Amino acid sequence: MIDPYLASDKVLLKEIGQKIKRLRIGAHLTQKALATRCGVSDFSISQIENGSNTSLLTLLMILRALNELNMLYLFFEEEQLDPIAMADYLKSHPKPKRASTSKLTNPTQPSNPESEW
Repeated sequence: MIDPYLASDKVLLKEIGQKIKRLRIGAHLTQKALATRCGVSDFSISQIENGSNTSLLTLLMILRALNELNMLYLFFEEEQLDPIAMADYLKSHPKPKRASTSKLTNPTQPSNPESEW
């Protein structure tokens, strides 16, 4: 198993592609059959299996067609925020203050405060 923090993005794409290929073969599907099942071209399946860049949407469609969406569970776990870390973050990233509407000039009123009687 490779260390994803030490591997280049290109190596990671190749590993993901190889995993997709193993899953496809394990499901007894050809590239064309998988492509038909998930609604992408067989060229797209070939590209991802060879480590070419692909969209997240294509990856989701492939994982869904292979019944392997469970691989994404980590993305959907609710993480508990540390209240102290959140307070520190909010201190260092304060919300920008909005301009008061009373300080804004009304463009429909003349700029001269004297009346035109």
